Amino acid sequence: MLATTALVGPGGGASAESPPSAAAHGSHAARTVDVMTRNLYLGADLTPILVALGGTDPTAVVRAATATWAAVQATEPEERMAAIADEIVAADPEVVGLQEVTTWTTYDYRTGTPTDPVVAYDFLDLLLEALAERGAAYAEVEGATADNFESPPIPILVGGAPTAAVSLADRDVIIARDDVEVSNARNGTFENIIEFPFGQAVLPVARGWGSVDVQSRRAELRFVNSHLEAFGIPGLDAEQLRVLQVGELLEAQEVLAAELGELPMVYVGDYNSRAPDAPAYTALLAGVGGDAWTRNHPKDAGETCCFDPTLRDPDNPLTTRIDLVLHSTDVKAPRARVVGDEVEDRTDSGLWPSDHAGVVARLVVRAGS
Repeated sequence: MLATTALVGPGGGASAESPPSAAAHGSHAARTVDVMTRNLYLGADLTPILVALGGTDPTAVVRAATATWAAVQATEPEERMAAIADEIVAADPEVVGLQEVTTWTTYDYRTGTPTDPVVAYDFLDLLLEALAERGAAYAEVEGATADNFESPPIPILVGGAPTAAVSLADRDVIIARDDVEVSNARNGTFENIIEFPFGQAVLPVARGWGSVDVQSRRAELRFVNSHLEAFGIPGLDAEQLRVLQVGELLEAQEVLAAELGELPMVYVGDYNSRAPDAPAYTALLAGVGGDAWTRNHPKDAGETCCFDPTLRDPDNPLTTRIDLVLHSTDVKAPRARVVGDEVEDRTDSGLWPSDHAGVVARLVVRAGS
């Protein structure tokens, strides 16, 4: 049932010819690498619009899209990306796996056809700009980005009439610090996905993964970033689908190991499968080896999900752990912590940076050749 994931050719991305000394980015030992996983949050709950798309009332779709776009604007993407940049600067990870890296685009719809696209929010650009403003140089690892689902332009109401439209594109991105050498970037798309009804057609919800070989000082590892399915549909349970996607993910990495050679492995991402005992998590842990969180906090649940879609919960309501840093058995994880879950982490206007918390882990890997 598991299909081999298609592999995309190598990419360049962030690299450095002469990495600075350890003192330039902290004092931890030469064979350690700090990594981070961070879901950026689309900016709104998509459930209402997905339900509307499956119905027969086109006006319901317009109303749902209008509400969704208002919610995105209310969750202040620029402000939130700045807060996440603060988290990254404080943690100073060599490499970060990002999920729900969203681009929202608006269109003129006065003629009934979408024209004149304008990018309203590009979460990656906003985050990288905020990092640069803080003196932290990170770049997207080209070739390791998973381009996931993209919606068509959907009309929204402006002044009571559907004279504009909006679309979103979702991707998962790996960013690396400028003193980190990266190579062998790859990405793939899962074959096991869901498809939502969309008029007389269907809207496929693509999901995938990205990977890159990372060398920081003498530490070398293969870093994998992914985001498993969050939704289910009648006849297809979301956790069953995630189990299939885990199988594809692990198989794809076996193919890469045969092609590129084996390296210590690190898997980060929003896996949407509840640790410690949901089936997809169990399958992934069995295939990878170790969990940085449980290694350091065996009695702490380490919840990372989820804040209310408005991001204005007055307290921390996180109840599940689905954002993970996993590693192969030849990697040690002496530290792991959750970020973005304390009241002081909220923005000045009172927003949580995302509907998820993030995870930062310090890893110790064998020395490179």
